[in-house]
Amino acid sequence: MDRRQVFIYAALSVLITVALAFGWEFFLDAGGSIDPDLGHRDKNDAARWVHVLVNTAFATVSVGILLLFTMRLIRELEARERSKQKEEQQRLSFAADAAHELRTPLAILRTHIDSLDVNDTTRQLRDDVEHISRIVEQVLAKSRVEAIDVKPDEMVDLAKLCQDLSAYLAPLVIKEGRSIELVGADRPTVINANAFAVEQALRNLVENAIKYSARGSTITVEVVSQADEHQLRVIDRGRGIPQEARDLIFKRFHRADRRGGGSGLGLSIVRRVAEAHGGRVSVKDAPEGGAVFILHFARRRR
Repeated sequence: MDRRQVFIYAALSVLITVALAFGWEFFLDAGGSIDPDLGHRDKNDAARWVHVLVNTAFATVSVGILLLFTMRLIRELEARERSKQKEEQQRLSFAADAAHELRTPLAILRTHIDSLDVNDTTRQLRDDVEHISRIVEQVLAKSRVEAIDVKPDEMVDLAKLCQDLSAYLAPLVIKEGRSIELVGADRPTVINANAFAVEQALRNLVENAIKYSARGSTITVEVVSQADEHQLRVIDRGRGIPQEARDLIFKRFHRADRRGGGSGLGLSIVRRVAEAHGGRVSVKDAPEGGAVFILHFARRRR
């Protein structure tokens, strides 16, 4: 059912309700009473009862018609939503299966490349394989976070997670000519969250910062606790993100124009993780230039 049909059903329901609820009143006022003697006089008790009963019947019929239209609309919308979810799940399952099958041949290919003499060609081949492998991992991560269900007893220490991930990514950051610093992770910050999902989101933000920040600059990972929420911030010293592009960058397969590469899935994963935790992701300008990506998580209710 499209928007035009919804509008037609709604308009018809309103018109029928108005016509049936007030038509009898107009009929009596025009002198069309069942009893001619009651036509233009003040209604006696009998006429009043007839008036009430007929209007009640008309109102009941109109409400019934409105309910039928509403129920039909709800059923069609639910069926459409189920079909959409099923199709989306099938696409994600296919992508996950394909990505899983690619992992083994990529690992074999990487082994063969490592056995060759090191030169510009083999270095480029190794970089290409690493890039493809990361895309495969992103597809698998996307399929997992789409189906994420955060359980009430799942707890994550944001400070510890940031410490571990920063240490894990430090060699990659240094290899790319950047440095990484961790701020605000000196004490536990526990939230109700799925550890895998939050780690994936943070990793994608750091890798995004590596890609778009200048060589020689510092990437900052910061844990911030406020009165109503906890935040994970990743700050780069790149060229920033224009205001008009800040909604687009979180769409699946969208790639920013600041530099090439990437799968176009990283920031969509970040947004999905935030939404799955009842939070959100935002981006703003860094004070010293660059961009600040912020994951917002609600505080635990005691």
